[in-house]
Parts: sequence; C-alpha cells; structure tokens
Amino acid sequence: MIPPTVPLFLAIALTLINFAFAFTNPVYIISNAETPSLKLPGLTPVGKKRVQNCLPPLLAPLDIGLIVTCPFDPDSGLCSETIATATPIAQSLNLNITTKCGADEETDDDCVPDLLKAFAKNSTQSMLVIWDLDDMDSLFENLDVDDGDDDDDDDDDDDTPHFDLLTTVVKNKVSSIVSQGCQGIDGQAAGTFRRSLKYKRGLKKRQISSRIAGA
Repeated sequence: MIPPTVPLFLAIALTLINFAFAFTNPVYIISNAETPSLKLPGLTPVGKKRVQNCLPPLLAPLDIGLIVTCPFDPDSGLCSETIATATPIAQSLNLNITTKCGADEETDDDCVPDLLKAFAKNSTQSMLVIWDLDDMDSLFENLDVDDGDDDDDDDDDDDTPHFDLLTTVVKNKVSSIVSQGCQGIDGQAAGTFRRSLKYKRGLKKRQISSRIAGA
C-alpha cells in the first residue's frame, strides 16, 4: 500500500510501474510463416511445412495458454497469413485464437499489452503472440520491450527476412532469440541465433544446443 503522505502524481506513477510489470509469464513471439512474393495470398509450401510439421511440436512443451494474433488488414495488407500460421498451433494445443488486436491504425496501441495483462491476472501460463513480420517493430514498441540493444555496430545488418525466429520476453525484456530450427527448412545451422530484417535486436550471435535453449 502507498503511504498517504506520498504525493498524488508519485502514487499514480508507482501504480503504473507496478501495473506494467504485473506479470512474469513468458511471452513467446513469432512471425507469420513464409508467404509468396508479389503479395500473393496463402503460405508457400515451406510456410505450410513450418506451421503444420514444425511449430506445433516445437511449442507444445511451453505451457501456452493464450494465442494472440492480428487479423488481415486490407488497407495495409498486414497480417494476411497470421491466422493461417496460428491455426495449426491452436488446434494442436486445443486453444482459441484471439484476434481482437489488429495492426491497423484504428487499433489502440495498448490492445496487445492489455490482453496479455488481463490473461496473466488469472494464469501463470505462457502466452504466444503471432504477428506480421513487417510490423514487428510496432509490436515490440507497443509491448514496451527492452531488447538491451546498446550495440551501434551495423556490421551484422541483414536484409533477409527471417521467418524462423522465436523471441522470448520475460518481464518486458528479451531473454532469448533463437531459430525455430525446423528440419529441412532453417538451413545448415539450425538453432543459430539470427537477426531479422525488421527488428535488429543487437544481441551477439551464438550457437544454441537445442531448438529452444533456455526457454
């Protein structure tokens, strides 16, 4: 309880801080799977293989209780295949997909954070957010995630879109970014930490010994 002698503005600030860090549930973040070039609809054969054969068993041990994704926004073209990516995962976990939060201009920036906080009030399970690869920067900004990026070196800049990243966020901080390591999809160094096009997180590249190290 905040003492009555504390000024009102400080009391409000302390309340907001406590609310922002009110949960410790891990939040896992992935993008939509691979989509065709030229903005064609649907997932590519590689994308279908990722969502059907790789992601469900990969995410099964993570005790996920909530799946949040954005619906298709016809104005921007964002989130065209996020639901297609989420559906096999949701079916394997016997969960519904929450699509209340869009990537459009009309959706409140606090929509996803508020959903996560509301769920965490009554559960200690993990939460999964599946978002459009091209809108990841906005998602991380809205979640107020601290990526610990104090490295201004651009030598590792990578212009290749990476659909294979699994980001783990705990207490508003990125704790790990690893490759999903899907067999036959993610290359010769499956499980290698890689930097994405849209959210360069400034962590040092490292090898991991398993598909989800430290998750």
